[in-house]
Amino acid sequence: MIQTAFLQKIGCEAESITFEQLPDVLRKMAYTFPFENRSVLNKHSYALDQEGLEQHLLEGKRGGLCYDLNPLLYYVLKEAGLIVQLVQGTVYHKEAEKWAIDGTHVAIVLKQNHEPFLIDAGFGVNVPLQPVPFTGEWVEAASIRFRVKAEETEKGTHLLQLDRGAGAVTGYAFTLKEVGEGTLEQLRHEIYENEASPFNKRPLASKLTPTGRVVVTEDHVTTHEQDEVLKKPLTQPFEEYVQKLLP
Repeated sequence: MIQTAFLQKIGCEAESITFEQLPDVLRKMAYTFPFENRSVLNKHSYALDQEGLEQHLLEGKRGGLCYDLNPLLYYVLKEAGLIVQLVQGTVYHKEAEKWAIDGTHVAIVLKQNHEPFLIDAGFGVNVPLQPVPFTGEWVEAASIRFRVKAEETEKGTHLLQLDRGAGAVTGYAFTLKEVGEGTLEQLRHEIYENEASPFNKRPLASKLTPTGRVVVTEDHVTTHEQDEVLKKPLTQPFEEYVQKLLP
C-alpha cells in the first residue's frame, strides 16, 4: 500500500490520513522531500503512475518537482479515501512580469464536505503546508500567507496568491479540469526539453526545515534560520549534498 510506505517515509505514525491530519502530513512531507532537479539534468525516465512514483520517491533517494511530489501525494490521499484530483496550472514570475511555460505546474484539488481546497506539496519552498480553501480566506504557513482567488485569466479560472508581508502576488493560475498521467508526461517533457525551462540548465535543490529552509545550487548552500541567512560555498558534489537532505 502506497499510503503505508509514504507515512513511514515521512515519519508519521498514523495508520491512515484524514482531512484533519493534512497539516501535519504536509509539514512532514515538506521536511522529507527536497524540491530538486537531478532527474531533469540527467534526463531520467520513469513512469509517472503510482508504481513508478513509489519506486522513484519512496524506494529511491529522490526528491522531485511538482509533477513528482503532487502526484505522489494524490495517490496517497486517494488510497486514504479522500476525494482528490490533479489539476494543471501556469506559474507567474513576478520579477520578470511574465508567465512561465504554459501548463507546467500541477497541484491537487481536494473536496471535503463538498467544499474545495487546494493542496500543493510541489511549489518549492513556497508550499502552504495546509489545505487552502476556495473562499478567498488567507491561511498562514511559516512567513508566507496563501489564498485561492477565483479570477479568469488567460491561464485559468483561479489563482494561488502569496503574501510575504508586502501584499498579494500571484504564484500561479490554474484550472479545475482534472488531468492524468498523459498530461504529467507532456509537462515533464516540457521541463526536460524546453529552452525556457529554468530546471534543465543547472542544479537546484531546496527544502523546508522545522526552523527555516535550505537552498542548494551547484556552488553554494544558503540556509535561512528564522531571521539569519547564511551563504557558504558547496564543498562537495551537488549529488552527495542532496542525498544528505533525504532520510
